[in-house]
Amino acid sequence: MADKKPKIVAIDDEIEFTSMLKEYFELRGYEINTASKGVQGIELINDKKPDVIVLDLKMPGISGDEVLAMVKSKQPKTKVIFVTAFDDAGKTKARLKNAGAYGYLDKPLNSLRELEELVNKAYSESF
Repeated sequence: MADKKPKIVAIDDEIEFTSMLKEYFELRGYEINTASKGVQGIELINDKKPDVIVLDLKMPGISGDEVLAMVKSKQPKTKVIFVTAFDDAGKTKARLKNAGAYGYLDKPLNSLRELEELVNKAYSESF
């Protein structure tokens, strides 16, 4: 299992961000699928059964909160990492953790390596 990389679904309404994630993770041998809307993301999650989901909080239509709730009810082992620019002195971070999110990074990301490390840590804790 150690050399197996997690399957990732990234959902964010910023196309540039998901494109950057896709390029970064694919170059490193990950399977990653991206969606720009929550509804598409949920379809991808149901179809691909990812190990880790990288998720934005504020999106048109279905919010990151709703996606998290759906994932936790249907695929409780799947780890969800929020990457969002939404900042309210930590209240949201605490609420998301209580709702079952694995981790939370602020946008803009300092480095994609930081996200990759969190993805791998989340995945390693799945077993």
